[in-house]
Amino acid sequence: MKIKMNQKGFTLIELLIVVAIIAILAAIAIPQFSAYRIRGYNASANSDVRNLATAQEALFADTQAYGAIASAVLPGTTPVCAAGPNVIGGPLSPATTTVAGAYLYNGRGSAGFSISNQVAIGVSGDVGVAPAIPCVSYVIVAKHTAGDACYGRDAESTSSYRAKHTDGAGIALVVGDVPAAVSTSDQLGSASVGKCAAFAPQ
Repeated sequence: MKIKMNQKGFTLIELLIVVAIIAILAAIAIPQFSAYRIRGYNASANSDVRNLATAQEALFADTQAYGAIASAVLPGTTPVCAAGPNVIGGPLSPATTTVAGAYLYNGRGSAGFSISNQVAIGVSGDVGVAPAIPCVSYVIVAKHTAGDACYGRDAESTSSYRAKHTDGAGIALVVGDVPAAVSTSDQLGSASVGKCAAFAPQ
């Protein structure tokens, strides 16, 4: 007596078609995922620049001067403004007199601020005409190490700026990417500074 086995399954052609469809979808999705990640990293640097510009304006409202940046415990005595540029990297929380972190300072006061993970942020100040102590201007530039763009703000402009980093992702911001602040002109409008090529308003 013969027993009939009812065997059903996919044919080899059907399996190959499914594998081909999955390969096509992966080829489309993987580069898009990478681009989304880089956009997220860039957004983190852009957010830090905006937050630091807000902190600069708040410090100006309190002390009638802008500030340079440092990373340490908030000093008991207020240092004079450093012309910079100075670059510090995150993650950093706002500094206090007992906890090390990031802060702005000038000859009249100081204020803490935050920096995101893997974001390097640089600030240069203009001390004005000697023997002025406070910063009369600032330039801020930031980049996420895994991002491919530099973001900036200048005290002489209300614009936010963006530039392509010529080395792309995987490179941190360095002092040479931050221009010196000048209180009489916008230093970022269409400028290229170091590896940050052609800043433009965004």
